[in-house]
Amino acid sequence: MNYNFYLVDDDPSVLSILSKIIVSNNLGDVIGKSSEGEHAIAEIVRLKPDILLVDLLLPKKDGIRVVQEVKGHYPEIPCIMISEVYSKDMVSKAYNSGIELFINKPINVIEVINVIKRVDEKLKMKRVIDSFQTAFQSMQSLKEAVPTAENLKNPKLESARQIFNHLGILSEAGTKDILNMLEFIFEKGDANKRNIFDHKLSDLYDYVSIKYEKEKGELVSEKAIEQRIRRTIGQALGNIAELGLHDYEHHVFEKYASSLFDLREVRKEMDYIKRNSKTRGKISIKKFILGLIEEVN
Repeated sequence: MNYNFYLVDDDPSVLSILSKIIVSNNLGDVIGKSSEGEHAIAEIVRLKPDILLVDLLLPKKDGIRVVQEVKGHYPEIPCIMISEVYSKDMVSKAYNSGIELFINKPINVIEVINVIKRVDEKLKMKRVIDSFQTAFQSMQSLKEAVPTAENLKNPKLESARQIFNHLGILSEAGTKDILNMLEFIFEKGDANKRNIFDHKLSDLYDYVSIKYEKEKGELVSEKAIEQRIRRTIGQALGNIAELGLHDYEHHVFEKYASSLFDLREVRKEMDYIKRNSKTRGKISIKKFILGLIEEVN
C-alpha cells in the first residue's frame, strides 16, 4: 500500500499511535494531523489525502460534520471513523454521512491494519470497475463514430483510431486533430520517408486549422490545436503509466510504452502516480506522431 493519510483526533496519544501503526506496517504516509474539525477540513481540502481517519467526538465540529464537509469537496475519499461510542443512532448517522468503516477505541493494532486493508480492497475494486467503464465507453465511442471519407479511403487512419481506443483517448478533443495531421502526412506520401518532420509541427497545425475553417467554418487557432494535442497525448501517457503500474506485462503497455513515448518519461509518470515524485513524465508530440506512423504502416 502507498496511501496518504490524514488523521483527526483530539487525543494526541491516539494520533501518535495511529501514525506509528500506519508507518511501521507500510500502510502509507501520514501527511497531516489535527485535533479539531474546522482546522482539519481546511487542511484536508488543501492536501487531498487518499484516506481520512477521524474521531467521532471532536470539540466545536464533530467527526460526522467533518466527514460531510470533506465529502462535499471530495465525494470519493474513504473516511474511517474512530469512536468509543456505541449508540446505534450515532453509528447509523455516521454511516449515513459517508464513512466506510469504524475503528473502536481503545486503539487495537490488528483492527487498524484490518480496517485499512478492507478500505484498500474497496479502492482497488473501484479502480477495476472504473477501468472497465472507461473501456466500455471507449468501445461505444468507437462504434458510434462515423468514419469520414478520408478514413474510408485510408485504413491507416482507422488503425490509428484503434490505437487511440487502446490508449483510452478516443473521445479526447485532440484525437481528431492528430488524425487530421496523419491524413496530411499520408496524402503527401511522407509516411514512407525517414524525414517526415522536415515539416514543422506548426505547418501541420496550420493545415488542420485551415481544414476546419474550409470544411466547417470553424476558426481554431494553431495554438489551440497544439494545446489540445498536448493534453490528449498527456492523457495517453497517464493512462499507459497507470496500466503499467497494475500490469507491467500487459500487451498494450508493452506495445506502446516505448513506441509512442520515451520509456524514461513513462517511468517518471508512474512514480508521480505512486506519489514517489512530484515531477510528471513529459511528452513529445513528434515522438508520438512518428510512433503512430510506424505502428500503422
